[in-house]
Amino acid sequence: MWSNENFILAPIEVKHARQRLLISGIFIISIFLYIVSQIFTFSFQEKKEPLYSRGLISQNIRADITDRNGNILATSIPAWSVFVDPKEVLEPNKSAKILHKLMPEKDLGTLIQKLNSNKRYEEIDRISSPNRHQLILESGITGVHFTKINTRLYPKGDIASHILGNVNRDGKGQAGVEIGLNNRLSSSLDPIRLTIDTNIQFIVQSELKKQIDFFDASSGAGIVLNVRNGEILAASSLPNFDVNYFGEASEEQLFNRATLGNYEMGSTFKLINTAIAIDSGLVKLEDVFDTTKPIFLGKHKIEDFRYLKKPANVAQILVNSSNIGSALIAKVIGPKIQKRYFDLLELTKAPNLPILEISQPIYDRNWPKSTSITASYGYGIAVSPVQLASAIACIFNDGKFIQPKLIIDNQKEVEKKIFKSDTSLKLRKLARAVVTHPDGSGKKANAYGYLVGGKTGTAEKVSVNGGFKKNTNLASFVGAFPIHEPKYLVLVLIDEPKPQIKQLNHRYTTGGHVAAPVVKEIIRKIAPVLNVHPIDTNLPNIEQELELNLLNTNFRKTNAPL
Repeated sequence: MWSNENFILAPIEVKHARQRLLISGIFIISIFLYIVSQIFTFSFQEKKEPLYSRGLISQNIRADITDRNGNILATSIPAWSVFVDPKEVLEPNKSAKILHKLMPEKDLGTLIQKLNSNKRYEEIDRISSPNRHQLILESGITGVHFTKINTRLYPKGDIASHILGNVNRDGKGQAGVEIGLNNRLSSSLDPIRLTIDTNIQFIVQSELKKQIDFFDASSGAGIVLNVRNGEILAASSLPNFDVNYFGEASEEQLFNRATLGNYEMGSTFKLINTAIAIDSGLVKLEDVFDTTKPIFLGKHKIEDFRYLKKPANVAQILVNSSNIGSALIAKVIGPKIQKRYFDLLELTKAPNLPILEISQPIYDRNWPKSTSITASYGYGIAVSPVQLASAIACIFNDGKFIQPKLIIDNQKEVEKKIFKSDTSLKLRKLARAVVTHPDGSGKKANAYGYLVGGKTGTAEKVSVNGGFKKNTNLASFVGAFPIHEPKYLVLVLIDEPKPQIKQLNHRYTTGGHVAAPVVKEIIRKIAPVLNVHPIDTNLPNIEQELELNLLNTNFRKTNAPL
């Protein structure tokens, strides 16, 4: 039986029980909330960038870059960044050896160093191969992690590498069109189509390399240009590099000689000097100058590689590549008129191209008489090969200057009429004679059936201490084909070729012996690609169209002191 006392105490006991129950409930709820909070925190941390991936910058997708035929030259692809947290790696040295077997191109010493590092993050590689990704996953190495990224791939490797350039870790352009058109490439996925033809680029690159190797030269450049619209079909600079391994390239490999290099181009400038003389009306083809002995510009003696035995007319001066004759012609033109034409040909300013690797020409801004005289045969002014190619194209294409192009944008080319059509015709005949005449300096450029016309260039290199280096030349040739109706221009430059004494026909390092044969081979191989067919050079109309009178007439006594 319940007593009154027990009955009275019951509510107190219930109260205490409720308190104990409340305390227990609070305790259980607290534990539950702690567990939930830990799960939430863990989950949140997983979604955030992990500690060991700090510093990893993922690349954004960029538009593709293609050649003129739609072949992909640069594209963005999914990839993985392989990295380690050294603190998580067990047996670092053993793990490094396993990674080295899976990535043999990586230096073992570097891998060991990274896996033993005190850092929380060390990037090992960036891979796009699913197979390699899987093999690394299956290796069982602790501390190895992956982050999905987009990386830039250049499927053609070293083809047009200087034109393409590259991107850095965060996907921004660093060189070439990758930086020149960075905003466009990163803001739109519409492909950018270059004027470059990879087939032609490969041919130019291959033929250029053969000759550089044969003559043990230091470097070279080659350009193929459409003279009718200014499109650059090939722009090669050697030595070059594989764009996929941009970071491993040397400064020598990275330097773009086709657009950034400045050179005194030697006798190729005689085409320009002669065109100015004829176009200005101050000189005629039949005018004769005394080229039989040296002349002086102050204390500087101007002489020829091979002296002519009698005075020569303008045509003979160009065909025989006479420095003396060119200087005498420049004297008649005068600095003022010559400079005006150089300005119109844009030889006195940097070309307008969508890359940063372009150079300002080097010359005396005052354009004194001395510059006028030496520029007539390619000294006293240094320009890039692409500038010279554009200027010569203007001479051959009926006198219309068209800025060189690297991008196909369907915009109409802006033409400037600089030379008269008759001037252009006369220069084409002269250029053809340089290649076909027995005395012509460019005979080795004569690709049978393709009517090549052009001009050689041999420039002595300037030494560091002033003056010229002995037996150190810049050999070049610039020519167009078919010269009676020019479509394409080819320029080849080979720097510091060395005489091949043991080779009977290769002891000279002039433009005619070194560069002209390369142009011949390039034209022979690119003509079918360009759908240019051989022409029967014996046809009467062709002979008549290119006929040139080299007889001496109309002697001008212009051998007085300069």
